[in-house]
Amino acid sequence: MVTHEVDGVLKVFKDGGIRENNPSGAALSEFHALYEGRASEPALLLSVGAGRVQPEKSDFDGRGLFGRFANLSTLRSLMYLQTPRIVQDAKVKYIEGQRQHYQMREAAHGENSWYKRIDVAGLEAMQQDEWIQGSYNDLKNFPGGATLTAIEEATEKDLHRPFDNILDSYTAPRMMLKQTAEKLVRQRRARERLGGPRWSTFAGMGSKIIRGGKGVVDRRSPS
Repeated sequence: MVTHEVDGVLKVFKDGGIRENNPSGAALSEFHALYEGRASEPALLLSVGAGRVQPEKSDFDGRGLFGRFANLSTLRSLMYLQTPRIVQDAKVKYIEGQRQHYQMREAAHGENSWYKRIDVAGLEAMQQDEWIQGSYNDLKNFPGGATLTAIEEATEKDLHRPFDNILDSYTAPRMMLKQTAEKLVRQRRARERLGGPRWSTFAGMGSKIIRGGKGVVDRRSPS
């Protein structure tokens, strides 16, 4: 949750993730609604997590609803929510976020095709409104510098770790990110070659049509 004072009154803002912690399933449902009969699967669905918890066998054991997850500061913050019903729902959604990932991975037959998830360890305890002043690169006392540095260091550490057969489904994070970038570049180049309204909109040309990436035809009537 984020708290902020507005006109002298302390306001509380709740993250929409309380309703759905991992919206990848909703994104896939929207894709099927938009492309029914035209495509059976998206070219790429990239799910970006908010911080990976190191899995243990005790994560889903009999020690209550959460096992080890009950110790997370993310869940401790739920005590500030307004009703027990919302608290219970939020706790369940926290676990369901990871379950949604497993369901998506099963639907895509792994993460080596159109579905990929990147989830960096070390960011799970970071508050939504955290923006701590500190050093960032060569800048001192930079607004949000300490937060940006923490995110950057955690991401670099995760991208340089080797393949882990417990955390990873088929390859290390760095290779997955490289494959994701390559797929996006290939998709962009294919659209550029085809040209037409979709590429024109994608390239930010508005009513202009780019044909095959060579030359521009303006559809607007001359003023």
